Amino acid sequence: MNILVTGANGQLGREMQRLSAVSPNSYTFTDVAELDVTDAGAVRQAVAQTRAKVIVNCAAYTNVERAEEDGEAADRLNRGAAENGATLIHVSTDYVFDGTAHRPYTEEAPTAPLGVYGRTKLAGERAVAESGCKYLTFRTAWLYSEYGNNFLKTMLRLTAEKEHLNVVFAQAGTPTYAGDLAMTIFSIVEGRYYAGNEGLYHFSN
Repeated sequence: MNILVTGANGQLGREMQRLSAVSPNSYTFTDVAELDVTDAGAVRQAVAQTRAKVIVNCAAYTNVERAEEDGEAADRLNRGAAENGATLIHVSTDYVFDGTAHRPYTEEAPTAPLGVYGRTKLAGERAVAESGCKYLTFRTAWLYSEYGNNFLKTMLRLTAEKEHLNVVFAQAGTPTYAGDLAMTIFSIVEGRYYAGNEGLYHFSN
């Protein structure tokens, strides 16, 4: 079976690369240099060339602050990349909610994004659902790993540099190890458990 993975150099994509080494299936990994996921024609061509039966979309415009300043770019990536064929495994975010709940959000909870990032990710979810393809969308939160920049690495760096830290309690979240999410997606792909289990899921540590 052929699997196409976008956003291969991000935290989740790097973990998918590591796991694929033990798979009998054929994985093709692309990042922006190989495939511009905002280019619908390029996506169609890549799917045709790889004959992908499953697409794992790890590509995302994840710079939350910059998304507020560059909403069009965030929308092109998070919404435009979502529309394609085959079975799509798409990754979204807890930013589709307003963050005022005092208990975990369920998949049925009403969405109310507060910023451009959350709105474009929600638009991406809807584009996936309306595209007609078979899909699984995973909402996750605060990914961290040894790759890239993330909250955990920032805290480790600051605690090594300073004796005391002042941290504003403006957000609450559930940091999620990218390796755990990657293993879940990898297991679903390898076992072909996506068939008959399409829909929206929440995943966090």
